Amino acid sequence: MQNIGVFLSSHSDVPAAYHEAARQVGQWIGETRRTLLYGGSSMGLMEVLARAAKEAGARVFGIVPQFVVDRNHVSETLDVEIRTAALSDRKTVIIDRSDVLVALPGGVGTLDEVFTLLAGRTANETHKRVILYDVDGCWQPLIALLDRLVEAGLYSADERRQVGVAGNIAELEMLCR
Repeated sequence: MQNIGVFLSSHSDVPAAYHEAARQVGQWIGETRRTLLYGGSSMGLMEVLARAAKEAGARVFGIVPQFVVDRNHVSETLDVEIRTAALSDRKTVIIDRSDVLVALPGGVGTLDEVFTLLAGRTANETHKRVILYDVDGCWQPLIALLDRLVEAGLYSADERRQVGVAGNIAELEMLCR
């Protein structure tokens, strides 16, 4: 069984396509009998993802930093709750316990998680793959930036090839093999 770590926004006031993508990815995780590891929040896209995964049969692990607990925003869909002191600890646990990491649309927190993983790969601290789930071109500016960094000699072409991009569930499935 594959553990899929998912980074995404906890905001709900985002385009409907982002909600639908979170639902589809959660459903896919459950239907393929994978395990979801995510931030454990009951808010926004995080809850959409977790509910869809749970309803489709996934085990759902929430990696929950203390500030989420303090705000009473812990999802009730969790099979396993792992508490962490800080956001940075949550990120580490999700990366360490996942086989593959998927980034759905998100803000600066999601960007931080993606860049932490990419930097960890560059420093040879991890070999785990990140897949950018590109909804309505949301990740295209980042992809262009990474390509520009390769052209400028600031980022390894080999490492860039390890950043997968999926535009739909079929592409995500292929990249997770």
